[in-house]
Amino acid sequence: MKDRIFRKIFTIGWLLFIIIGLGYAQGIAQSNQTKSIHQAVDALGRTVETPESLRSIAIVGRAAVMPANALYLFPEAHEMQIHMAKTDQGLGDVFSVLIPEENRTERLSQQISIESIIAMNPDLVISKTSNYESIQNKLDIFGIPTFFMELESAGQWTTEIKQLGKVLGNPERAEEIALFYQNRERIIKDSLASLDEEKPRVLILQVAAADTTTTFSVAPASWIQTYMVEQAGGVPVWVTDHMLEQGWKKVSFEQIAAWNPDAIYLVSYRTQPQPFLQEIYRNRQWTKLAAVKQNRVKAIPADFLNYGQSDSRWILALEFIAADLHPDAFPLFSMERQIRTFYRDLYGLDDEQTIEILIQAYRSSISKQ
Repeated sequence: MKDRIFRKIFTIGWLLFIIIGLGYAQGIAQSNQTKSIHQAVDALGRTVETPESLRSIAIVGRAAVMPANALYLFPEAHEMQIHMAKTDQGLGDVFSVLIPEENRTERLSQQISIESIIAMNPDLVISKTSNYESIQNKLDIFGIPTFFMELESAGQWTTEIKQLGKVLGNPERAEEIALFYQNRERIIKDSLASLDEEKPRVLILQVAAADTTTTFSVAPASWIQTYMVEQAGGVPVWVTDHMLEQGWKKVSFEQIAAWNPDAIYLVSYRTQPQPFLQEIYRNRQWTKLAAVKQNRVKAIPADFLNYGQSDSRWILALEFIAADLHPDAFPLFSMERQIRTFYRDLYGLDDEQTIEILIQAYRSSISKQ
């Protein structure tokens, strides 16, 4: 008898618990439906929803420097806590200049675990699309919104920045950023419009030192390096050979000699380019090339990051190449002026001492060219 009564009480209690729980869950669901959110589509076509007020963002995985530089184009990045993976490619950490010391956080490993991300409890995770497989399925379980960015072409820098602006709740700033790039590109286009000379044949090479050997690589045809050359009034010679790899592809000197471009631009991510330039100009094989004979092998400038990559600074590389290939079309061009206005307009740097640090880094990258 007592057992029967106990079972009835237990059953009734359990039913009440379920009813209350369902009511609570329904209330949470209704609350979430009425709660203001921001919505955007990331580079993988996924709809991402974030709360109206973002308190913290984690930028994780490899190649974090690109989404990090995109995020800091927005003033909101300085108003919240940002946890960021390491972004120093070898020339220094630009965020030590861009971020006030009191706002800096300890850098994350590029191989950060899912458990560590969850422990940070970020309102939003931002990462490169190449990191999708390693993090997304696991973060989905815990309901952490993740916004993936590709940022490998000029077009992606426009479309993805606009979507990032929606996620951050500041689409107006995203439009300002897009207009900045459009205006700078329009100046180049208008300056080159009247040129009737044959376009120079151009080669962009990434250079790196492996032990005692220098390696040379070319970018995929779809990457921003091709766009830079074309918009700067040149012909990218490596594209004709259908270099459609997914990443930089090593090429031999024999292949470079077969292209025999009119101008060569070196991209050095981890070290200063001067030793590579000296090696090229002293090498008997290289001195037979047209670009070397005409003293048209140069390094694309850098500050803490090389401009010749799909980073926010790609516009500076484009301007440098255009003015170098066609100096008569840009008689008043000043690279230092372009750098100063870039950091003032895009990153809000108005401290002359800070800008001077970046200018000095730029000067070091082109010294003795």
